Amino acid sequence: MLSTNLLEVHRTVVQVGSLTAAAHELGYTVSAVSQQLERLEQQAGMALFEKAGRGVRPTEAGLLLAQHAERILHEVHEAQDALAALREGRAGRLRVVTFFSAGETLIPQAIAAMRTELPGLHVRPTVDEEAGALRRLRAGEVELVVVVEPFGRGQEPEDDLHRWHLLDDEYRILLPHDHVLARRRTVRIEDLVDQDWVVTSGPIDYVRSTTMAICRRAGYTPRFVAETDEFPATLGYVAAGIGVSLVPVLALGAVRRGVVARRLAPPPEPRHIWAATRAPLRHHPPVVRMAAALRAAARGIR
Repeated sequence: MLSTNLLEVHRTVVQVGSLTAAAHELGYTVSAVSQQLERLEQQAGMALFEKAGRGVRPTEAGLLLAQHAERILHEVHEAQDALAALREGRAGRLRVVTFFSAGETLIPQAIAAMRTELPGLHVRPTVDEEAGALRRLRAGEVELVVVVEPFGRGQEPEDDLHRWHLLDDEYRILLPHDHVLARRRTVRIEDLVDQDWVVTSGPIDYVRSTTMAICRRAGYTPRFVAETDEFPATLGYVAAGIGVSLVPVLALGAVRRGVVARRLAPPPEPRHIWAATRAPLRHHPPVVRMAAALRAAARGIR
């Protein structure tokens, strides 16, 4: 099989017309160029050059091979450039799975930053909850996930994943704008003992469990009068005066007219938001840069 290195030498000699000039062009000795041409002639099975004064000129076979060498080396260089772009994250795709509220807030900002930094990289986001996202990551279906984990910074387990902590997503209490407590900057959980509650449920149901836990610590059981499966619907119920609701900051988006969001005392434990990838991908440039973009977007969440 013809070597690309030998083809490079052959093409250069044809272009410059002498072994000395080719050696200077390639950074070789004249002896090394001569030896490589001899090897190529042995592989080709025929003479590729003949003497012409102080230089050499290609034979018919040499000219034919030089033409093919030009096309072959061009394709090889294009392949090398494409691989480098993929390796460095300047091209290719990055598949990301996120949960719904992070998909409305963190992901759009991060993708916008990536399109500016790496316009040739296609980031493909999809939505799934924690179990599905982690299963797809471990199965190799995606390269990065954004998930809610039960542990905070410094408590991550030693397993097959590499993680970046994005933020601790605090909770807020949502009130109708004309609620008697709406003017307070912070609302005590004890002050909500007689309130009707709207709860957002989902596959993990962390909002319901958190609401139940904080109310029971205050000595009562919340009275749920409405249940939704999406946070925008919850805001609609609160705006209509149906009840109050506990919502994480990431899920607030733009708080709709008729609703106010207030801090709660004592504050519930926040949701711990992480980006994760498989350990072998932890240094892969697209993954690292997307994680950095997510962390930058998370710093803007209040």
